[in-house]
Amino acid sequence: MPSSHATRIAEPLLGGPDGIHRGVASVAYRRGQAFVFAGILGVTTFLALALQGPCLSSGYERPSASARMCAGPLSTAFLGQFNPDAVGRSRGGAAGLSVLDGIVVDLFRFITDDVSVFMAFVLLLNVAGVAALGVALLLLARQRAWLVAVFASPVILFTLGSTLDPLALALALWAVVLFVAPPPVEPRPWLSGILLAIAAFENPLALLVLAALVLTGLNPPGRLARRNPQMMIATATITSAIILVADGTAISRITRWYSDAIDGGSFASILLMARIGDAGTWATVWIVVSALLVAGVLVALVMMRDKGLDPAVTACLLIGACLVLAPGLMPWDSLWILPFLALAVSRWWVLIAWALAEAVFAVAIQLGDITALDADKGLEPSFIALFALLRIFALITVLVFAGENLHRRRIRGQLRPAEDGTRDGTGDGEPATASARE
Repeated sequence: MPSSHATRIAEPLLGGPDGIHRGVASVAYRRGQAFVFAGILGVTTFLALALQGPCLSSGYERPSASARMCAGPLSTAFLGQFNPDAVGRSRGGAAGLSVLDGIVVDLFRFITDDVSVFMAFVLLLNVAGVAALGVALLLLARQRAWLVAVFASPVILFTLGSTLDPLALALALWAVVLFVAPPPVEPRPWLSGILLAIAAFENPLALLVLAALVLTGLNPPGRLARRNPQMMIATATITSAIILVADGTAISRITRWYSDAIDGGSFASILLMARIGDAGTWATVWIVVSALLVAGVLVALVMMRDKGLDPAVTACLLIGACLVLAPGLMPWDSLWILPFLALAVSRWWVLIAWALAEAVFAVAIQLGDITALDADKGLEPSFIALFALLRIFALITVLVFAGENLHRRRIRGQLRPAEDGTRDGTGDGEPATASARE
């Protein structure tokens, strides 16, 4: 029996290994591609602003705001209102906001009582966050074609006016950039820790990005440069302590979240819609189950670290594992997996299926809130549960395909020196040989 596969034996006759004839894209081509993607992201952001336009001119009161698809936690809390009393939905309100959201709402209440002025400021912050997110992705991405999955995503369309998660995600993604250090960025692990700590007070999913960077910094794939995460962990801890001391409401908000954790889109909310169990019991159960699943994924990643761990895939798997069994899974939670998903999965049909599932659910949850306020309008809870279940299945599918690429270096970053003392790649982090390509 031959010791080599037939295709390996015939490689000299077939022209050599796969990819040997590929050339590195020119600087002009990459620059042009970046401008195209920036234009796509600009169009998506413009559509998201247009979606908020009717509410900016006529107010954010429900159910009209839900019918226009522009209602969100920030506008609801600023008006002193709560989420509709619908099965499987959290109570919400000002007390249910994240720490950063709560700070912004409290500050603006001292300035104005006009919700349109407040939301215009929120939209400006989030537009800046989306722009920063786009720049960070262009620095990180090696296969830029997949960035269309982010720049034209309906998740951005439906979350721009909901919370400050777009801004927090931009902070987390720039923390990845500063940690991985793709040229011409210099490594700043201490600043990465500060950015991730701030982002975590908007959404705790930023802590999973921190965990992914710790794992991949110690066990990078291929010849991606190794990073010591001690300084990042130290600055993240110090920054978190300062925020907790400075903001006296942080602990109470976290406690409130634990008591009102179940929200639309999760398995827990689907069970409540089916009249199985109660919110208090399921909240505790699903928080524990979600934490155990994340811990299991962490253990599995540590056991597989010998071949190196790709930062994007690691973050995608950790965030996805948390979201699959989290007690709440709203569109702004899905936003956190979006950039890592585009960097980790390279199958168009998977990304398109996930985007469609997210778009359908984002519309369904708003229509479901209308039904809770006016029984003759909106969407029945059974349809919302169906769309939520399909969305979770789509999320599981993309996680399976992300796991396929666990050890591939898809993030451009600083390379460790090659054996001959030269860098194993070109000036922008691309591999110089076919053997280092994936």
